[in-house]
Amino acid sequence: GADDPAVDTHICVDCGYLYVASTPFDAQRDDFACPQCDAPKSRFAAYDPASGKAIGAVAAAELAPSADDEEADGEVGNDEPGVGSPSGGKKGASSNAAREVGTVAAFAALCSFAVAGAGGPAGAAAEVTRALDLLVRNHLPGVGGVVEDSFLGLLAVCTVYCLWRSSAIPRPVGNPITRRSRTNASWVHVLSGAGALATGLYGVVLERVYRESPGWTWMWVSSALFLTNALTYGPLMQIFKASKEGKYAMQLGYSFVASFQGVVFIAWSAQPDAPDWMYWAVMPFWYFSVAKLWESTEFVLALAPDAEAGTFLDNVTAGSKQRLGKMTPDAATLTYVSLNAFAAIFDNCYMALYTALGPEQFWHTSRVFNDADFHLRLVKGTTGSLTVALLIFISTLGWRRQMSMDVAIWLNVILGSVGPWIVLFWHKLVDPSEDWFPQFVFDPAFDYHPLWQTASQIAGN
Repeated sequence: GADDPAVDTHICVDCGYLYVASTPFDAQRDDFACPQCDAPKSRFAAYDPASGKAIGAVAAAELAPSADDEEADGEVGNDEPGVGSPSGGKKGASSNAAREVGTVAAFAALCSFAVAGAGGPAGAAAEVTRALDLLVRNHLPGVGGVVEDSFLGLLAVCTVYCLWRSSAIPRPVGNPITRRSRTNASWVHVLSGAGALATGLYGVVLERVYRESPGWTWMWVSSALFLTNALTYGPLMQIFKASKEGKYAMQLGYSFVASFQGVVFIAWSAQPDAPDWMYWAVMPFWYFSVAKLWESTEFVLALAPDAEAGTFLDNVTAGSKQRLGKMTPDAATLTYVSLNAFAAIFDNCYMALYTALGPEQFWHTSRVFNDADFHLRLVKGTTGSLTVALLIFISTLGWRRQMSMDVAIWLNVILGSVGPWIVLFWHKLVDPSEDWFPQFVFDPAFDYHPLWQTASQIAGN
């Protein structure tokens, strides 16, 4: 298809899907539809592969507004027959109005159920007052409290904002960006992402306001949502308009989100009522842990200085430079790359030690000597997942010009690179006397046995 003339290459103006026709495009049947979003034939424009743009910008603009124009105008979800066309304008407006009324009614009913569950308006008001009182009383003293509230406050604001912009919350309650793909896979990705953000925020609020840990149901649901979201982004990459670096950064982000579910399993495997098989359930997450280590290394190699062709440095870095493209070593990029690389190295060491010791020995020092760390372990993995999931969505907003790219970049650094480290050392904010890395501090009075040694002894007996 790469040698076909430009007139034979067309683009769907609704979702950006590129279609290379083996025969003249005009010869296609009138009922031809976009394989990606089911848009009709009339929504395709001729496409020039050399420039990466539709041929005839004026004609393309008259044919249909671009996705970014639709976003600016606030036209979201125009996928009903007739919507957006002159002949279907009244029908489309009526359909959108009915949908908005239904959305408001659904959210009003949800709020009513929440108030009723709290014992009526008086009970709901009392619970809100109690929560605000606990929010103030549970503020940590000193610098730790400032850091915790600043970071978790930013996390909460960004989560609410991203949910507001998510396609899972329709207008007029939400302000969703235009979806460029309406396949079943994209729906799974959107809904699991919104659910992951909501459940992640619930865990953060429960810890910060009430200083309580969520239960098993929350753990299974939130982890399943984050993992599903991380595994369903692939089909969307073909229509994600970003640089090579931006696309690879998204891939790295989802590798972190997926691998963090292994961290969640590691934490919960130390619960008294945890099933024995949870140790083995952690092992498949080695794949994502190693993947993020390699992908982080690729960023480091891509930033290496240019070298003469054929030299050792050129041979080592050439592939990464080609896959990621030209990268600018500015402060934000260097911070992002270095912190992600260190995080990937640490997480693999973390996984290796757990694999060797198992839950009881791995968490011994934390359980006996580091109360805050042992308590916070139940929300650390999910909170880390939340920070990275937010940066991915915020980066998407930046690439689609729904947010200043400068703001998106620095939120990317704060949430995606610095954020997981704040989560890792969260226990130090609560109690500065605790160990920095409790799992790597060994109790001399405790008899440690690597699992392979224990297994060999059992086999020998």
